[in-house]
Amino acid sequence: MDSLKRFAIYSSWGIAAALIAGMLGAFHPLADSFSHFRLHLVVLALPFIPLLFITGAWVNGLALAATVVVSVGLLGQLFGGGASAADAREEGSGLRIVSLNLHHIYADADRVAAFIADADPDVIALQELSLEPPKVIRRLKKDYPHQLICRYRSSSAIAVLSRTPFAATGCQNDHRLAWATVERDGQEVTVASLHLRWPFPSPQAAQISGLSAAWSQLGTPLVLTGDFNAAPWSHAVQTVARNSGTKVVPGLRRSYTWGDNWLGSVMALPIDHVLVTPTLNVTNTVLGPRASSDHLPLIVDIEIPRF
Repeated sequence: MDSLKRFAIYSSWGIAAALIAGMLGAFHPLADSFSHFRLHLVVLALPFIPLLFITGAWVNGLALAATVVVSVGLLGQLFGGGASAADAREEGSGLRIVSLNLHHIYADADRVAAFIADADPDVIALQELSLEPPKVIRRLKKDYPHQLICRYRSSSAIAVLSRTPFAATGCQNDHRLAWATVERDGQEVTVASLHLRWPFPSPQAAQISGLSAAWSQLGTPLVLTGDFNAAPWSHAVQTVARNSGTKVVPGLRRSYTWGDNWLGSVMALPIDHVLVTPTLNVTNTVLGPRASSDHLPLIVDIEIPRF
């Protein structure tokens, strides 16, 4: 029993420390790396709570239970409307956007095009788009002739593609942000594609800081979507939302799957998001099927307000 008790206590310390670290993103970017795995850590903690009580480690059991309760309580971005799996869009109404990280080498132009044809979006936001060769954008050129390509490495880019002409466009190449204003139902909406880098040791915090001057250049209402490499409850995502004047669309969308296998599905992370200005109503937000990337595509339906 003593060995089992020690195992339970030491394990609970490690789990609790990781959960607490994930709440401290405001103090250091490394904490946001832990926040990626908050749900996994909560699930891992659950069997240890009764084990600690059974083995007589009451104080540790209560401490771990309290840490789990606080961790779950801080998952506010998961709850609320806007995450229905039903396809409620009426023909020709609103604005449908697809956001997809193509992960360079994984992109199969035919599979991507087949998914896009089935999803039938009005606007496409792409991240990690390969430009050498530019198979995907060439394959989509016929149906999406208006293409904003913002290169951030010699062979990689972020992009916004549209069926209809752009009213305005912009790039922040160094910070992996592209945006374009489109018209739908007589109203203009700006759609932005963002690809944040990984938290510490990658310079995600510096990238977010560098974007501060860009937000005032984007038109409103704004739909900001892409690969944030951060969980919706993270300090990084909350900072972007606050600086851009948007809110995170609620719902648990475990979009990064680590690969096409059962382990990748179990360990999937919610790091692809959509943020909108408060005037926009998101009627549907759902993950699409695998389209040749380790990221699942994000399909978003927006109801356009009439001012």
